[in-house]
Amino acid sequence: MSIRVHYIEGRREQGDDIQAQLSDLMARLGHRDGFLGAELLVSPEQPGLCLLESRWMGEVPALRVPPGCKSWSFEVAEIWQASPQA
Repeated sequence: MSIRVHYIEGRREQGDDIQAQLSDLMARLGHRDGFLGAELLVSPEQPGLCLLESRWMGEVPALRVPPGCKSWSFEVAEIWQASPQA
């Protein structure tokens, strides 16, 4: 079974509360089948941009994307992890 990563991109122009909307959405993902984890990303270099990244085992379920947001889903092709430190 594959791992998929899903992104939802929101921008403040869509409403000052876009970060709160994506945070609320993230809080509701945990009960969904296949959910592995999520992060809400903001960047000082991209003011007003928010990305909700979520990881899934298998297919990404249908998610209610806030109006005006963009979304993408990717299948993980490779994974590299840091070696454990001694």
